[in-house]
Amino acid sequence: MIEYIVIAIIQGFLEWLPISSSGQTFIVAMNIFGISAEEAYSLSIWLHLGTTLAVLLKFRMDFIKIIKSFIPRAYKVDEIDVRKRNWLIYATLGTGITALPLYFIFRIIIADSFTAFQGDLITLIVCGLLIITGIILLKTRKIYGEDTLNEVAQNSITKDSFLSGLIQGVSILPGISRSGVTVSTILLENYNQANALRLSFLMSVPVAIASIIVDIIFSEGSIFGIINPLIIVIVTLISFFVGYLSMEFLLRVAQKISFGYFCILYGVVAYLIIIPFMLIP
Repeated sequence: MIEYIVIAIIQGFLEWLPISSSGQTFIVAMNIFGISAEEAYSLSIWLHLGTTLAVLLKFRMDFIKIIKSFIPRAYKVDEIDVRKRNWLIYATLGTGITALPLYFIFRIIIADSFTAFQGDLITLIVCGLLIITGIILLKTRKIYGEDTLNEVAQNSITKDSFLSGLIQGVSILPGISRSGVTVSTILLENYNQANALRLSFLMSVPVAIASIIVDIIFSEGSIFGIINPLIIVIVTLISFFVGYLSMEFLLRVAQKISFGYFCILYGVVAYLIIIPFMLIP
């Protein structure tokens, strides 16, 4: 039981950081605790459910207002809620365009050749660009990363959200951090760090739910009969609780430091955590 608790804590803590939480939990589950690949896969589904529920709780009012924005005649709708709704629509569309083909290409063609190690390298490259951006901003004192969703033109929201969604879809490949590539993309689109984190969190929900459904439909085995139901409940609750706390912490950090320093910190965290995991045989 203790190994499942440890894995759930790792998942909840790493979910929002610029590293692949799934990749690292798989490494810990199989290489350290000796859990089978099938069981580790089943476990990852429930862990993601826990962190997705954490986002739904944290941003429940955002999602309620977004849903209401679809029926403006029945509810009073603010412009910011319409913008969030549009962001999610275009981001989810962009994600589907890249994620679905990559999912089936990976399963059919490159599953045996593409490794989590390669995915980690891609994440490190993206986060490396973020570190360079942060350094340049601090050196030049350039005003950057000041945009908020309220201030951006609708055509820019369409373009930015769609591009962020396209990039998010690439994280379907093993080892690529969804949080890492989406937050980095939104930051590089000139949004401030608080908006980048919030939008990335919101974007994760429809995609996480869809990926869970797709995995259940197309997986070769049942995820329900592999793990004891009591363990399923425990790991889901732990990943939910830890995921909520780590999300709250990250949002507070984003509000207290400058944009340049946040870019550097976010990128450096990826290197500090990913590289040790890459060295695990």
